[in-house]
Amino acid sequence: MSQANQTIVLYKRHNPTCKVHKSRLPYAARRFWMECDCPIWIVGRTPRGDVVPRQSTGFSDLKQAEAVRASLIAQAKDETIHGPTVAECAERYIASRRHELGEKTIGQHRLLLDRLTKFCEARHAPYMRNLTVDLLETFKTEGLPENMADTSKATAVAKLRCFLRTAYRREWITESLVDKVTAHLAVYEQKEPYSDEEVKQILDGALQLNGGTHGYAKYPKTFRLLLELMLETGMRVGDAIRYDPSAAVKGEHLWIYTFVPQKKKKTDQPKPLESYLTERLKTAIDQCEWLSPNRPFHYGAFSNKAYLANEVYNRMQTIGERCGVVDCRPHRLRDTFAVRKLLGGFQLDDVSRLLGHSSVKVTETYYAKWVASRKRRLERLVAESLVNP
Repeated sequence: MSQANQTIVLYKRHNPTCKVHKSRLPYAARRFWMECDCPIWIVGRTPRGDVVPRQSTGFSDLKQAEAVRASLIAQAKDETIHGPTVAECAERYIASRRHELGEKTIGQHRLLLDRLTKFCEARHAPYMRNLTVDLLETFKTEGLPENMADTSKATAVAKLRCFLRTAYRREWITESLVDKVTAHLAVYEQKEPYSDEEVKQILDGALQLNGGTHGYAKYPKTFRLLLELMLETGMRVGDAIRYDPSAAVKGEHLWIYTFVPQKKKKTDQPKPLESYLTERLKTAIDQCEWLSPNRPFHYGAFSNKAYLANEVYNRMQTIGERCGVVDCRPHRLRDTFAVRKLLGGFQLDDVSRLLGHSSVKVTETYYAKWVASRKRRLERLVAESLVNP
């Protein structure tokens, strides 16, 4: 049968030294001459109409190349009958969201959908049309790790529901399963700050770091100032590491440092935050031994943004082991800042703004029990109700 009548075409990409160039064959016909060892390529459309991009079959033997073509045609016919597979739709979904999500979030989506794909295949349900409410609810209980934290499970199920919503919109499934698959309601633990004594132990322990030829262990005084910066401003560790003294401006009472946080949605417009430094801390950082020419706490040209944050975490773990502080890690300095402000009488929305949360609800979720003003207001209302029943 003539290759020109085939849906998917096989052709040769002849090497410059191939003997076909010395033949009398017309130039257009040479690509279909198979009597040589040059690689065979493939291009065209499947019977369903999907484009097969121009690519090498990886073979120079015609029978092997025809087997590749037959496989593509069979796969297309199979998809026409059964519809797309879960694995294929997972890849399309991730590709469609790559422009709006960071690499870490994309990795979390991929991990979840890989688990869903393997779970469905193990139950002989590899196609999207095989998805049912019962199968998905079972995946929530049996397809996710048993030791997964409750809050992590809630996040994973939320990502699953996003995938199902897209699947219905793009007609990979014909039923809106997202309306039937329930969200996982997690209980978010209230944040626990360091006590004043623990803060003192950590800051004193930072000065005891002594080792290595570079990094935070070599500059204990600078490292202590980094911890003080997080404690005084509530900045996340990644933002504190990138602190740029040149961006701090003198205000009426404090130094105002404006920066764009690392933690943000990829599609969001940059939303600057403001942190406030005392004169003492600003001067101490300016005069300390810097780890790089322009940034006191940032060193090395690391493409992985999490590297230095992990270094801070590891140093704090060492400090915690030495001084007996349990769960010694950078984010608890941020929690301590938030709780101190709330106990000091700050309104919840003001603390939320200082922390850079997307909404006051996020702040309330983690710090509700530390809102002193709310407790006092409720106490007053209850007392008044008892006096004036």
